[in-house]
Amino acid sequence: MLATPLTAAELATVARAANLLKAGRAREAAAAVTPIINAGSRHADPLMIYCAACEQLGQFQDAIGAAQAAVTATPERADLWATLGRILHEQGSHTTGAEMLERAVALDSNSAQAWYNLGLAADEAGQSDRAVEAMGKATALKSDWAMAWGGLGYLQQQRGELEQAETSLRRALKLDPALKSANHALVVTLRTLGRPEDALKAADGATVPETRLVRAHVLAELGRPEAVEVYRSVLAERPDLLDGHETLSRLMPQLGKTSEALDSYRAALVREPTIVLYRSAILAARDLKDHAAVLDWTTQAQERFGQQPDLKTYHALALGESGDAEGALAILEPLAQGGYAAVLAPCAFYRLKIGDLSRAETCALAATRANPLEQSAWACLTVIWRLLDDPREAWLADYDRLVMPIMIEPPEGFATTAAFMSSLADDLTALHTTIHHPVEQSLREGTQTRGLLFDRPIPTVQGLMRQLQRQIHDKLAKLPVDSAHPFLNRNSKRVRFAGSWSVRLRSGGFHINHLHPGGWLSSALYVALPDGMANAPDGTPAPGALAFGIPDSALGLDLAPRRVEQPKVGRLLLFPSYFWHGTVPFESDQPRLTVAFDALPA
Repeated sequence: MLATPLTAAELATVARAANLLKAGRAREAAAAVTPIINAGSRHADPLMIYCAACEQLGQFQDAIGAAQAAVTATPERADLWATLGRILHEQGSHTTGAEMLERAVALDSNSAQAWYNLGLAADEAGQSDRAVEAMGKATALKSDWAMAWGGLGYLQQQRGELEQAETSLRRALKLDPALKSANHALVVTLRTLGRPEDALKAADGATVPETRLVRAHVLAELGRPEAVEVYRSVLAERPDLLDGHETLSRLMPQLGKTSEALDSYRAALVREPTIVLYRSAILAARDLKDHAAVLDWTTQAQERFGQQPDLKTYHALALGESGDAEGALAILEPLAQGGYAAVLAPCAFYRLKIGDLSRAETCALAATRANPLEQSAWACLTVIWRLLDDPREAWLADYDRLVMPIMIEPPEGFATTAAFMSSLADDLTALHTTIHHPVEQSLREGTQTRGLLFDRPIPTVQGLMRQLQRQIHDKLAKLPVDSAHPFLNRNSKRVRFAGSWSVRLRSGGFHINHLHPGGWLSSALYVALPDGMANAPDGTPAPGALAFGIPDSALGLDLAPRRVEQPKVGRLLLFPSYFWHGTVPFESDQPRLTVAFDALPA
């Protein structure tokens, strides 16, 4: 139905309703225009007053309905399409909202507000190119609009266009120094650009908890002890900021303060005992090997939120890791029988631990069928089949073929591998700012860099990443095809990095035997070594060597390594992520410096 003109009385009512709306009296405004709408009028003015009143009252579906009626009756009005698109986007219908906003800008290409809202909606709809284009139109139409420049800078930052983002965000803040969203995005951008001091300067005086949290991250990355107090201050104000709890809890042991690692969670759970916070706390306690805290929090969470499978699983794993394998299995196996496949691999591990090889194999095979990407189940099978003297061990864990040594070639700008590794070692050493190893990781007596190493805009690190990709792709192209093999059948001959870090071991340092559950291809690259470490021949478990095939010590198995590789500067070792591996302790005044990463098929 098309709109018909309003009578003089109706026009007066609409004017009165508009004034009521401006005064914040939305309910009265809606009531004033309702008789006009109910009488069959589809004129846009009463419909849009009703729409705006419903928005103020939180009645968003009614607001959308009124806006839809208005655009149906008056489809030539761009402002109606713009309002409908904005509301749809704000209520989570991003794609449809973007489509409505496209109608608006097609009718009126001079509305900066419509272009701005289109930029936001298109971004949420996954239309990154169109989002940046639309936000750019908004800044062109209204060059003094700080929000538009801030929006453009945010979108550029999300796309990794960091230099452009900084320019846009600084322009936004020049126009409006109090624009907190632009300030936050600028702090994040400067941190990502590898300019921590600039990021701290931009964050100075920030009151937004999220921005102060980024400031804490930057301080922690610089190794500054005041980071701890900033984290604590932010979390006291906003106990729901999980990123802060997760980072602080894992940072504290590296600063020698393990006993305080979970304090922020304990305080937050008193104030806001949500299931999300409990899950985050439980995972942190698991990483920190605080089994008592896991048992306590899983008990509390189940009392509050019911017998949820993941909470029962964490409780069982804490029992198992405390030495009670039977207690763990008493919880895990009924979950597995009930169809909760996530516990099949832990069932295999604890059956293996108590020596029940038959049932361990059954559970492990079931886990690989339920999730063929499950690395820990395949790792269990390498041990189970070895103990059973099953020839499938040699097929699954073909150490001769699948442990792949490569000498890294120097990237552009370096004459030799030795020169490149020396420069890389200097840059990596500067990133090791903590004192102790992360409790949740495999190293002992050393430190590990924080965050994703390959995200750091350090020329030697970026050069290494590019060189690794080239040489890894060449190596993968030469592997055979085996559609049944859990490693070879995923080989796309290209990789993407899923995690990257550097480890610096000091005298007495080593890696416990472990696997990488989140990877497909794992690695060790030797950047700097103590004098003489590289001289031992491969095959001998000399100090500092990498040994394959020895499982987690929690299994209590005395097994010899299946393959041993001695480190050499510039040497990269690649291997399937389910291969058990660990290193031999060494004694030296000089550190053992490595880079490692997990990769997935691209």
